[in-house]
Amino acid sequence: MVAQKLDTLIAQACEAAGVTLVEQDMFRAGKRKTLRLYIDKPEGVTIDDCSTVSRHLSDALDLDPEIIEGAYTLEVSSPGLDRPLKSVADFTRNIGRFLRVTRSTGKPVVGKLVSADEENLTLTLKGNAGDVVVPRSEVLVAKVDVQI
Repeated sequence: MVAQKLDTLIAQACEAAGVTLVEQDMFRAGKRKTLRLYIDKPEGVTIDDCSTVSRHLSDALDLDPEIIEGAYTLEVSSPGLDRPLKSVADFTRNIGRFLRVTRSTGKPVVGKLVSADEENLTLTLKGNAGDVVVPRSEVLVAKVDVQI
C-alpha cells in the first residue's frame, strides 16, 4: 500500500514536470533512506526539470510522513548518456539516436536506432551499409553512442 502511494506520488511529480521516470531506487545509506529517481524527456533533462520533480515530490511526501518513515534523502537526475539501455521503454526513448550495441556473437554494432520491440532492435548502419536487425537476446550491452 505504501509502495503504491509512493509510486503514485512519483508519477504525479514526473507528470507535473513533463518528464518520464526511467528508474527508481530506494536504499539505506547509514541511518537515512535514499530515494533516487532517474528522469528523461526527448529533448533532454534540465536542472529545472530535476528541481521541479524534487520539489513536487518532497512537498507531497511531507504531507504524508508514513510513506517514507524517518529521515530520507531525495535525489533526482538524468540517467546519463553512459547508462546501459535495458527496457523497451529505454530503447524507444532513444529512437533516432546512434547506439553502440555489444552482441554476444562478436564485435559491437554502431548505428542509428530506427525501431525497437521486445524481440529486436533495428539499426541503420553508417554509410550505405543498410539496416541490421539485432535480436534483444543477443544484446550484452547497449548504450547511446555520442557522435562527435
